[in-house]
Amino acid sequence: MTSESDRIVKFPRNISLTWIVIALMTLLTVVLFSRFIFSDQMLHSSDQMTSFDAKVFQKEALLKYHQFPLWLNTRLGGMPTTDAMFGDAFYFPTILIKLLFSVPRAIGIKMILHVLLAGIFFFLMLKKGFRIPPLIAGAGAILYMFNPQFISHIYPGHDDKMSVIAWLPFIIWQLKVLMDRPTLLTMALFGFGIGMSLLTSHIQMTYFVLWGTFLYWLFAAGTTLIIRKEQKTAVRQSLYFWGAIVLGLGMGAMQLFPSFLYIRDAFSVRGTDRGFEFASSWSLGWPEVFSLWIPEFVNSLDFYWGQNPFKLNSEYAGMLPLLLATAAIVIKPKNRWRIFWGVIAVGTVLFSLGAHTPVFHIAYALIPGVKKFRACSMIMFWFSFSTALLSALFLKDLVSGVFQSFSEEKRKQWAKGLLIAMGVCLALTLLFSVQGFVKGLFSGIIAEQGKERVFEANFTRNFLPFLWVWCVLTITVLGLLRGNVTGKLSAPVVIIVILLLGIVDAMRVDAKFIKLVNPAPYFHEEPSLKPLIASMEKVPFRCYALPGALPQDGEGIHHLEGISGFHDNELHWYREFRGDQQDRNYISSLIGMNAQGQPYLKAEMISRGNPFLNIANAKYLLVRNGTTLLTLPNDSAFDRLSYIPSYTVMDSSSVVEALRSESFDYRRTVALTEKPVLPASFSVPDNSLPINNALRTEWLSYTPNYRKATVEMPADGFLQIAEVFYPGWEIRVDGKEARYYRSDLAWMALPLTSGSHMVEMLPHSKYLGTFLPVSFVAIGIILGIIVMTVVAERKRKISAGS
Repeated sequence: MTSESDRIVKFPRNISLTWIVIALMTLLTVVLFSRFIFSDQMLHSSDQMTSFDAKVFQKEALLKYHQFPLWLNTRLGGMPTTDAMFGDAFYFPTILIKLLFSVPRAIGIKMILHVLLAGIFFFLMLKKGFRIPPLIAGAGAILYMFNPQFISHIYPGHDDKMSVIAWLPFIIWQLKVLMDRPTLLTMALFGFGIGMSLLTSHIQMTYFVLWGTFLYWLFAAGTTLIIRKEQKTAVRQSLYFWGAIVLGLGMGAMQLFPSFLYIRDAFSVRGTDRGFEFASSWSLGWPEVFSLWIPEFVNSLDFYWGQNPFKLNSEYAGMLPLLLATAAIVIKPKNRWRIFWGVIAVGTVLFSLGAHTPVFHIAYALIPGVKKFRACSMIMFWFSFSTALLSALFLKDLVSGVFQSFSEEKRKQWAKGLLIAMGVCLALTLLFSVQGFVKGLFSGIIAEQGKERVFEANFTRNFLPFLWVWCVLTITVLGLLRGNVTGKLSAPVVIIVILLLGIVDAMRVDAKFIKLVNPAPYFHEEPSLKPLIASMEKVPFRCYALPGALPQDGEGIHHLEGISGFHDNELHWYREFRGDQQDRNYISSLIGMNAQGQPYLKAEMISRGNPFLNIANAKYLLVRNGTTLLTLPNDSAFDRLSYIPSYTVMDSSSVVEALRSESFDYRRTVALTEKPVLPASFSVPDNSLPINNALRTEWLSYTPNYRKATVEMPADGFLQIAEVFYPGWEIRVDGKEARYYRSDLAWMALPLTSGSHMVEMLPHSKYLGTFLPVSFVAIGIILGIIVMTVVAERKRKISAGS
């Protein structure tokens, strides 16, 4: 029997509707991103644009050295990759895209492909999981893949969030099938979806995904057990569900657990628990809740007056999904699954409000993990998912003739109700068109933020025009639905028109978060850096880029190494060494104040450096003078490997002040945090021995995961290694593993006797070796189940055919 949805458009029988829908989604994606696709520009993605160095570094490590880098050389003097979180370095799609395209293009291509992937997965979820006709499933998929809550993540560069959101419909599809018909195959596929989400590296988003899947299992198994009274089925559902969770966690173990343990073991500046204020930061405020209705209410890039420091994305799910989701519940108020998805949507909003409602307070107190994350508004992807799903269910009702199945009296009630709703929309629009009324509702917030002028500018330029756009669109949709209720408009016509309106509404908001940027300024070849790049090929050293010299973390783009920059999981002792994120210890001696109180660079201090710059191997200071980049040599900087005659033992809390005051001669004495075990033949050093260029070094190899050099020690003493201390390092001397010590707070040193030695340095992950086999085993089990199921099914078909 042919459903009404399949009669919306007639296609030849040899053309699959599925491929037609996928082609339409692809076309719409190309249209939305056409300016990027058909250009040599990159998408504005602020977080990605400040981490070009890591992407360039990883790509070079893979292609040039055939190594997966375990140590990031390019910023902060070096730091672990997988332990400190190296982005989505294990996520297969990203690896492939990075290798195939240039770095700036790869960022945009990855995000666009995940927009399309989100649509395909949502379509398959609706078609195969929820048994919704293909064209209606396609409509729901389009509403999901282009909803601004998803697309707006492009502007801030939250690519990993987008990857998790793209995988969500696949996960729910497999979870629904698993709860309906528990099998090993659905368990494996559900676990695979969880594993892929973990490999995106966005642990918090995946954690929120797991919340939703847990509630779905609880509701489904509870329904089976309590309402259907099927104990065995509920047990089976539960066993397969938790089996899939174990497989998913196992698959993502190599991404999840190294960074988790790195933070737990207090290597990171992030720490393990930073209190309620931290956890509730970057939440939604009440103005943002109103922006779920009209996105321009507060969530505009140019005039944001809310309670967060700034806002680069939107939580708006679309006018149409919000309206149709409400209608889906109203039309079938006793459908428990629709109530479930409605509760998910509302509960998500309440949780996202953070400290503004009791919901987050309760979650903070009771749910493990909430204290460790911030930005609770990230969970809003469940709101857009739920509303898009409910919208598709309502469109299915519409095309199945739900209104025509009502009695005459009930249709009249609906017709009257829709007319009243149209009047309410007009009344709301008129009321909120009054600036004084809106301002009065939020006077406290506006005054607290000191943004009265920003509010007024946003109200006039953004909110008011689009308030009336919303009014026109909403009244049109309600009018179309009323036309179907009264029998004047067919369901196919109504669906096509409201889908077009929904696309227009979503894409008009999406376009605001899709900006093109010329990548050339970031990847411009600075002539003054060419000699440094050539020198780096022979002997490793570091640069210190003063503010404005290069983009943040820009040294690595030019294949150089820097000592400044930013990383969420920076080693805490290195941050203390450099003087917090402002680099106070690096820069203080270089900056003076003139008579007018203006800062200036002390040129005479550059060649002398200071103890912090010198120990950090900062051989050059990079300074921007107008359009010219200057490379100023620091003649006092240590080499990467240096000879230090003596040592002193000092508490780590005292080292910074001792270096600032130069209370000990840091060129002749290395400050260790513990007393070293010295070789038996080690003799008391002669402090009169000259130390300038005392160590003769020849570098034999220098790759991301392996460094090798011969050194000639002039006398017994300490080999100072200007690599940031981390327990994952393995240092070998003359082929044998040597014990090294934390020196000068953040670096490494080891006692070494006079004479020639071969020194090898290998950075390792402290944790990856434990969890990599776990991930491989889990992936093997998942693939094994899939292959065995496919083979068994093929044999069954062959047997049936014979």
